[in-house]
Amino acid sequence: MSVYDDAHRHSPPEDHIQTLARSNPQPAIPSQPDFGLDSLCGLLASSVAAPLYLYASLRGKLRVWRDILDGLPDSAFAGPALDIGCGRGVVLLVAQRKQLLAASSTIDIFSTADQTGNSPLATYKNAAALSVVPHAVLHTASFTARLPFADAAFVLVTSSLALHNARDARGARLGGRRGRAGWL
Repeated sequence: MSVYDDAHRHSPPEDHIQTLARSNPQPAIPSQPDFGLDSLCGLLASSVAAPLYLYASLRGKLRVWRDILDGLPDSAFAGPALDIGCGRGVVLLVAQRKQLLAASSTIDIFSTADQTGNSPLATYKNAAALSVVPHAVLHTASFTARLPFADAAFVLVTSSLALHNARDARGARLGGRRGRAGWL
């Protein structure tokens, strides 16, 4: 079963993960993933809370998402998953690493204002460091636009800190529509 809608089934948008995996020369792969700082401006603006911000940005989000994913029933991982606003891929790449998902698709607008070093290359390097490249698909897209996926294509949809990119109430409603089957 294809996760793409009829308009994109035979010509899906570029998958950055596979493009980078086939590139020559290959990008250098780190020994450990680097999920980066969520926002350098946030760190500077919160100098009093900087230690908490650093912990939440570099370690805490991994623990929180592990706890959330560990608490889901096995049926939540029985099919394809989508992460909306994936950034460097922490949510679904951690799930993939735990071998919970057969396949995952991720989308992001890749704004460096949201996360330092946010780019398809950074997400690819994390996928490669976690050995999940064959199971990960990465597209540049906004959740406020029509996505190239078929209705009900995913059994699990996740998102973390993406709704601020909705420019208006209409965009927020469009993003919320994605969660009818359950959006974490």
